[in-house]
Amino acid sequence: MMIESTTEVVVRYNETDKMGIVHHSQYVIYFELARTHFIQESGIPYRKVEEEGLMMPVLGVEAHYHSPAFYDDTLIVKTTIAAYDSIRMKFHYKIYRKTDQKLLADGSSEHCWTDLSLRPVSIRRKNPELHHLIVEACR
Repeated sequence: MMIESTTEVVVRYNETDKMGIVHHSQYVIYFELARTHFIQESGIPYRKVEEEGLMMPVLGVEAHYHSPAFYDDTLIVKTTIAAYDSIRMKFHYKIYRKTDQKLLADGSSEHCWTDLSLRPVSIRRKNPELHHLIVEACR
């Protein structure tokens, strides 16, 4: 099972400000792209999970900026599961520029497993197979 996922993102012009620097709000989008990629690579069929009436809304996002990214940079986003307790999950992200491997930003997003009415649910009880996949991805 995978412990870390790597996602490549090429910075598009519309993601930058007048100075050609990636706008700070884009990093949350890069986190989401990387989280989705991580889930796909981990063997967790998110579409199937949603069809079973489970959702994973965002509780919070944190980002720390170290160095700017620019238009046309290829970024590498490394994603891991930082914490999991069968109800809440926290993902950690590190974003590097591909050409020089410089750390540009890091952060996290915290999520809660819920049913369709947004009531928290324990994946350990609701979907033991999914729980097992997540536990394996944490190792």
